[in-house]
Amino acid sequence: MASRGRGGYSDGHILERRPVKSTPSLMSPKRRFRIIPIALLGAGMLMLILALMLGLSYETSTRFRQIEEGWQAYSEDADPRGIWISEIRGYFGYGGMIHNFKNYVLRKDEIYAVTLRTQTEFLLGTIETYLNADSDPLEKDALRRIRKVVLEYSENIDKITEGTRLGLTAEQIDAQVRVDDSDALAALAQLEQHWLDQRQQNLDSIVSALSSGNNLVRYLAGAMVFLTLLVGGIGMLFNSLIGRTLRSNAAQLRELEARKHAQEEERKLSMVVQQSPASILITDTKGRIEFVNQKLLEITGYSEQDLVGHSPSILKSGHTPEAEYNELWAKLRRGEPWFGVFKNLRKDGSAYWAATSLLPLLDEDGNITNYIGVGEDITEKRRVDEQIAQVQKMEAVGILAGSVAHDFNNVLMTIMGNTELIRLEVEDASGLDDISTSVNQIEIASRRARALIQQLLTFARQQPGQATRVDLHDAIEEVLELIRVSTPPSIDISLNCPDTTLATDVDPTAFFQIIMNLCHNAVEAIGDKPGRVVLTMDHLEPGHASGLDNLPDRALGTIRIVIHDDGPGIPQDIQEKIFEPFFSTKPVGKGTGLGLAIVHNWMEEVGGDVALNSSREHGTTFTLLFPQFEALSSADKLPEKPQTGHEHILLVDDEEAILYTIRRMMARLGYRVEAFTKPALALHAFQADPQSYDLVATDMMMPDMSGEELIVALRKVRPDIPAMVISSYFTKSELGAGFEDVIKVAKPVNLAALARAIRQSLDGV
Repeated sequence: MASRGRGGYSDGHILERRPVKSTPSLMSPKRRFRIIPIALLGAGMLMLILALMLGLSYETSTRFRQIEEGWQAYSEDADPRGIWISEIRGYFGYGGMIHNFKNYVLRKDEIYAVTLRTQTEFLLGTIETYLNADSDPLEKDALRRIRKVVLEYSENIDKITEGTRLGLTAEQIDAQVRVDDSDALAALAQLEQHWLDQRQQNLDSIVSALSSGNNLVRYLAGAMVFLTLLVGGIGMLFNSLIGRTLRSNAAQLRELEARKHAQEEERKLSMVVQQSPASILITDTKGRIEFVNQKLLEITGYSEQDLVGHSPSILKSGHTPEAEYNELWAKLRRGEPWFGVFKNLRKDGSAYWAATSLLPLLDEDGNITNYIGVGEDITEKRRVDEQIAQVQKMEAVGILAGSVAHDFNNVLMTIMGNTELIRLEVEDASGLDDISTSVNQIEIASRRARALIQQLLTFARQQPGQATRVDLHDAIEEVLELIRVSTPPSIDISLNCPDTTLATDVDPTAFFQIIMNLCHNAVEAIGDKPGRVVLTMDHLEPGHASGLDNLPDRALGTIRIVIHDDGPGIPQDIQEKIFEPFFSTKPVGKGTGLGLAIVHNWMEEVGGDVALNSSREHGTTFTLLFPQFEALSSADKLPEKPQTGHEHILLVDDEEAILYTIRRMMARLGYRVEAFTKPALALHAFQADPQSYDLVATDMMMPDMSGEELIVALRKVRPDIPAMVISSYFTKSELGAGFEDVIKVAKPVNLAALARAIRQSLDGV
């Protein structure tokens, strides 16, 4: 039979189906027996690793929670308890209530009572706030002990006031109001130490948590290293994680220590700034306020919210010119400091004076990051200075009375005598050649009379005059001319100075009073005995050991004026008090004790200095130092040639003699003048032909209509008519708003000054 295909028949034989043998299993019981312990060991290792990871996570979480809780307690403990304790110490300790209480007993100045009541209110408020907070029994006990002493001080303020009113001495008042504050000071120290202990306890808790966490991580790291050898990659991963954790913990520990140190330094600096007796203000580079201290808030009456984010211009009073502000900012932007005095406004609108230092704050690269202003309230000092200056002016007027009377009578004699001589010589016609000489004498005497009147008017003012460039040699000669008149002939007064001109910038009246006061004191010290007063003036080069240290950039050096007398001298034990206000070596009723205080203050204001050297053997020497500036050139001193013109002027003055003189002076300058003694007639003439007049010149004080009223009436007819006022005396209220273009001319006026004022009015320059 044919064979069948595969699986069928072959070669005619039927194939047998044999069972196939299975391959031996890899998971044989023996192998399985070896693998199970390894698997169990691996599983155990994994579970151990997992347990270690869970334990590490739990312990790390616990430590960080402890750190967070400790840090939160540390931060909460620092604020606000630290601030309250700082405020209690500031209001109660040095410079606070105790200090002002003792000052009030000793000095009896009511300003201390006002300050004490204010400090008592703030102090009791702070204590009450602290008591109402979550404070422990020890804190409450300390606060109550402090409050008890504060109330005792507060109750004794009125006793001091009453004792002062009754005229009791400081010792008697002190015996009545003495308060034992030792317990309060001890309680304050205990309160502060308790606060520091709590902070230290919280800090120790943080450090302990970090330290224990660090140790825990180290132990686990050792176990992980062992397990890492067994499990390879897993161990390396954990090792890396643990390493980073260790480094992080170490970095946190270092950061915490650094933060602790920085916070301590910051706390000290904050206390210094907040308790500073000076006002402090910090702005950004655009001038926006970023920080103000407590003193500035007390002075201005503003709150911190009122000032922060705003410009310091909120304090401006308008007293300081914008040009000075521009110069100030220019210096600050150049990185230079600025020093000066501001008149500022408080929130209630009242003004105060602040001696201010402005400084740029620089980073490590020298770039300006902020500006800082430090100020001192000198309002009271300026008020006292102004009062004693006015008293001294009155005393100086008394000193001058005899000299002025003598000189003024001589002036009048010269004027009257020369006038009569001119009349006689004209009538006689034989003395025409001497008329020019007589007129010159009249002109010289008139100038002296005008100078004397101006000097008396200056003394009567409340404010110092404007500083001008002054030749000190000529100024001293003028003073000595007056001093010599009232000096006994037994006393010789002399002046020694170089031929060169020595000039400085000073108010002439202030300089006059300085020299007169010192010379008058020297003459009084010598008394009725023969003696000498010698004034010596010389020049010191910049950098000279005896000169001024801080000279202005444009200064040529120092001018030294030495005033020496051979009187009995000033005792050594009182020389340190000689410049104090109201201190006098003269008998009661012989002086105010303000003269040398005035001299000292004025020398400071002009940037100079004054020093005293005195002994019984050699008399007394006062040394004055002024910055020297370039003298006026000879061209500046030459009399100017009067400016002329041809315009038509309407002149009004109710005194015919004055009208006649001014009309002739204007005609001499080439002007066409129409003069009236009655303002009403002048107004009528102007209304008839207003365009024919180029200028109106009028007196101020006239019977029917004042000069100010006349100008208003004329400008209703012609608003653009130029005007000038020629008057013997101007008050502050005259020619105010609306009269800014009106030129003011003071009588008596010379031809050159009148010509200059006319051209200024006509030309508008």
